[in-house]
Amino acid sequence: MATANGILNGLEVIEFEFAETPRSTPQNPRFFKEVLKVLLADGTVVYNCVWPECEFTRDKASGVWPHVKAHKNQAKAPKAVASPAEVDVAGLPLADVIDLARKATWYRVELDSTLKKLEKAEREVGEYKPRAKAAEKQLATIRSAFAAVA
Repeated sequence: MATANGILNGLEVIEFEFAETPRSTPQNPRFFKEVLKVLLADGTVVYNCVWPECEFTRDKASGVWPHVKAHKNQAKAPKAVASPAEVDVAGLPLADVIDLARKATWYRVELDSTLKKLEKAEREVGEYKPRAKAAEKQLATIRSAFAAVA
């Protein structure tokens, strides 16, 4: 539950569960990962953000789900990265060092692949941008021609 003390909107939480999504069916139930359906002491049902210490609530699950983006954006804040000189592997067993080296190699390969995809996408954007601008000009000309006729 998002509230550690079991109180939400000033009322005691009686029961909570993950809220069902609009695509849920009796044969195939589907649930939000970030939204809780909460039964309060006065019998009301509210929907609550699942993040720790967040008391954001709404009457519908669909009202809470967009709020979760605020937490995800906070989670993506840049983190301090240790420089290679600061990494101390002296106390690690050889198997752990080898495992770390394998992971580093895999990450380097993935980074190289991603950078190649990014370069390709940038080239494609460079090719399509002039075409899009020309199409916009043609569309403006057509619109003005129709406006003159009307």
